[in-house]
Amino acid sequence: MKKFFIFISVLTLLYSCDEEFKPLKFEKQVAYKIFPQLIDSLHRDVRVPIPPPPFIRDNNADILALDTIESKKKWEEYELLKKKYYKDSVKLVIAISDSTYLLSKNDKKAFLKFYKKENIELDSTKVDSRYKIILDSLNADKKLKLKYLSEFPEGSEIWSQKNEYDFFLNGATGFSRIKFDKTYSFGVLTSNYSMGRLNGFGVRIFIKKVNGLWIIDKIETTTIS
Repeated sequence: MKKFFIFISVLTLLYSCDEEFKPLKFEKQVAYKIFPQLIDSLHRDVRVPIPPPPFIRDNNADILALDTIESKKKWEEYELLKKKYYKDSVKLVIAISDSTYLLSKNDKKAFLKFYKKENIELDSTKVDSRYKIILDSLNADKKLKLKYLSEFPEGSEIWSQKNEYDFFLNGATGFSRIKFDKTYSFGVLTSNYSMGRLNGFGVRIFIKKVNGLWIIDKIETTTIS
């Protein structure tokens, strides 16, 4: 009976070790779950130009007001064109940073401020090192194809050589480590999305867990180029 008790105790200990909470593993799981929502929010097919705002002008060509009727018409045409391009056979390639970015102190301050009403406290786990992003773990719309950024020329050359690729490069992006609160119910990360030379933006993303699922609470623009 004593030996049996020891055996059960050892099994319980081993099980407890296997179930030990591992912050980095948890973070990666959340990042990969959030990515489809994130890329869907940031991405657009650059083959479809966004219509410029039409204005009503006087005889001197001075702007009087926004032409709301014409604007509505242009946006309806834009949506129809988006659907048309979505159905073609072209895969839109997105270059993904090979590894995560790092968060800044300002991101952590913004995190505390954004969830001030929830009285959150930062988790003490360090997120000051990068980890390799596994493309096979990233789910995205079937229209998109993901490639590592390291497969492309560095810097702005990725865009200057765009016409030489045997595929359509639509955008480049990546995401940072995630900083959680102590309860692991809220988090913050950053990302960016570029569609060409001097054509991109950076964002800060606030996430939270609702009914066991992680969702994007808000995306705020931090930089524009």
